[in-house]
Amino acid sequence: MIPVLDARRMRAADAAAIRSGIPSGRLMENAAEGLAEELVRSYPRARVVTVVCGPGNNGGDGLAAARLLAAGGRSVSVFTLADPGAYRGDAAANAALARKAGLDLVPLSGHGAGAFSRNLRNADVVVDALFGTGLARALSGVAARAVSRINVAGRPVVAADLPSGLSADSGELLGPAVRASVTVAFAALKHAHVFWPARGFCGRVVVEEIGILRRTLLARDPALAVAEPRDLRAWLPARPGDSHKADFGRLAVIAGSRGKTGAAVLTARGALRAGAGLVTVFCPASLEPVIVPALPEAMTRGMPEENGSLSSGSARVLLEALEEFDAVAVGPGLGTAKGTVEALEKLLASDRPMVCDADALNAFAGRPRVFSRRKRPTVLTPHPGEAGRLLRIASDRVQKDRLAACTRLARASRAVVVLKGASTLISTASGRVTVNPTGTPLMATAGSGDVLAGAVGAFLAAGIDAERASVAAVYIHGLAGELLARELGEAGLLSGELADALPLARRALRAGSENERPGTRDARRDAPFPGRAEND
Repeated sequence: MIPVLDARRMRAADAAAIRSGIPSGRLMENAAEGLAEELVRSYPRARVVTVVCGPGNNGGDGLAAARLLAAGGRSVSVFTLADPGAYRGDAAANAALARKAGLDLVPLSGHGAGAFSRNLRNADVVVDALFGTGLARALSGVAARAVSRINVAGRPVVAADLPSGLSADSGELLGPAVRASVTVAFAALKHAHVFWPARGFCGRVVVEEIGILRRTLLARDPALAVAEPRDLRAWLPARPGDSHKADFGRLAVIAGSRGKTGAAVLTARGALRAGAGLVTVFCPASLEPVIVPALPEAMTRGMPEENGSLSSGSARVLLEALEEFDAVAVGPGLGTAKGTVEALEKLLASDRPMVCDADALNAFAGRPRVFSRRKRPTVLTPHPGEAGRLLRIASDRVQKDRLAACTRLARASRAVVVLKGASTLISTASGRVTVNPTGTPLMATAGSGDVLAGAVGAFLAAGIDAERASVAAVYIHGLAGELLARELGEAGLLSGELADALPLARRALRAGSENERPGTRDARRDAPFPGRAEND
């Protein structure tokens, strides 16, 4: 997992690295080297570079990068937010080295502002090194005007650690901020790199190792991390040559009601495409003739019903039947008729691992603690509206602080919670949260969440623990969307196509070719956040 740190934890990690014997100047030089290398890698034809530097260590990173870029043959202009003579510590040392290398440091005040605007128009690339993790308030004055000029210029921007104007501790916007094309995050990701809307200002995010060991970062006790491909590959072992379908889990899918048979089909299809060995759809008896031809690969069992929905009496039959299965996926398209809700309340007593989606969540609006009574692993997969109903808050409040809403729901339910949306979050009851990096706007279509519920169920049935099953399913689900986006673009996906792409995504993950996705370079250094993902 790639740790995601707030500003306080990042400062502590820096301090620990320095105490371990790494000079602070070496850390700054390493950061600058990574920044310069990424600029050259991303824009190999760029010859004219404008570097704008703030008054602190982020500015020092920019000054060192300017020197390195100039040494590499680029034409580099350097602008500083304040008097270049005001730098202190390592930043002052790099200001002196930049002058020694023949670079002029032009302050943005006075006549420098006009020169900055003219220079931006001629630049191939701009390096934003104004402010990093130390910023805690909205930019104003000269800094705000500099940000505006950078954005208006429309040139590619490579940001040092964070686009200036963003807070390391939040996805919210403080005020004006640089819109970067590439952000080089030093040592670890910060909250702004993974949470929207700030995430939208970061462009492609690359994590640059600057000499702080991973164990030093993890010692800061980060409650937040981003899923890495190498972890998922270890959780999803290759299938032996003498495999049998029973080796990969028997999943029961309890889904569908009159007018919503598609949800049952998509959930079962997602489970089969994710690798479940056997899938049986439990549905109102009248729906069997619709489901069987739609997905002949799945078995069906008709249940007692009332007006096309599961009746209260179906619970007894279901609980007995579930003894034959390894896991359960319940909720898509069930509806919330009185009898169905009564059946769902009884089904929570099942001793099978269970993923609850859609109406298996809506049935318990305002009552998330009912899930805490379960003795076996439970996964809840709400979108913001469903999470809001469970917590009795508006969906816009969920979106305003997704991290808080997700962890609150996980604590209350004692379940693993998958809060779907852009950068889907997976939280355990203990508060450990994983951010999913895969996905695309193409996935904002009806039924994609049903496919995800099936995939989570498949991994639970295969014996993977609830947290890992959730992280792996969400990652592969998003990666499948990205593979399809290469052909379809950003709109027009059918969720059945998403299910059918799950095996391709799993193959790409195992082969390591997920690193060829937009926004990635290699699993060691990159945090792949190519776009916005939505799961309904």
